[in-house]
Amino acid sequence: MALRIERRGVDRVVASVVVLSICVWSLVCGELFCRYYLGLGTPPLSIPHPTIEYLFAPDQDLFRFGNRVAYNHWSMRSEQITETRQTDQARTMVVGDSVLNGGSLTDQSKLATTILTNRKMLYMNVSAGSWGPANELGYLRTYGFFDAGRLIILISGHDASDLPTFTALDPNVLPQRRPWLALDEALERYMPRYLPGHTAKASILDEFPKHAVDLSPLREMIELAKNKGIAVCVVLHHTRSDRRAKIVHAGLLAIITVAEEQKVTVVDDAGFLDPMTSYLDDIHVNDKGQREEAEAFLSCQQ
Repeated sequence: MALRIERRGVDRVVASVVVLSICVWSLVCGELFCRYYLGLGTPPLSIPHPTIEYLFAPDQDLFRFGNRVAYNHWSMRSEQITETRQTDQARTMVVGDSVLNGGSLTDQSKLATTILTNRKMLYMNVSAGSWGPANELGYLRTYGFFDAGRLIILISGHDASDLPTFTALDPNVLPQRRPWLALDEALERYMPRYLPGHTAKASILDEFPKHAVDLSPLREMIELAKNKGIAVCVVLHHTRSDRRAKIVHAGLLAIITVAEEQKVTVVDDAGFLDPMTSYLDDIHVNDKGQREEAEAFLSCQQ
């Protein structure tokens, strides 16, 4: 009897060790998969700013969802640059939101600004998700134009009413610190989206705050550039649903009016993007769309 009890005790210990080993091994494998295959655990970090509202933290070079995501010392999604020109390479600054930025689903090499950059011209990518003209104006007032000879403003209809709130940054949208484990990010940031009862947004545009149209920041941004002798080009970006419905967003119509009043070049990217093959979702573009946006940017020089 004593021998049987002892054997049962040993069996329980062995079973516990086996279960514990399986759990530890599963956690290790899950962490390795999330970190090195998915690229989780190293989200691009954002920082709050008193006049810009927020921007990406400088000097980041990350691997994310199979793509390289890098920000230079000036929080641009571009390679490192000097504050002023050191060579005969001319400079164009492009400002915008997540459409220009590309996010973690776009590799650094696939960005329109990267595609266009060559020995003769540097295209600087000044952008962050959900930025509007007020955020971009705040950046230009803080950092300047970096010797750019041209400013390109990539803008969508919703930007006409996109104003900063200066509230605390949502860590699930704009993380300010990296999680201890890649599994933490997978479970806390992404897994809830696939659980029953989670309410998905009907549209990416639901994320944008609803305000009355206010394009005074756009006017100020254009005037700031023109006063420094910098040529300005406004590139209009449409949502896929508007393109399919063959309508123009009211915000874009207001933006066109401002651009015409300011006598700056206006380029409509509808002449370059295919609503069937150039979009990732209703507003963001895929790699093909980035190449086509590059063509739209080039037309600003004509």
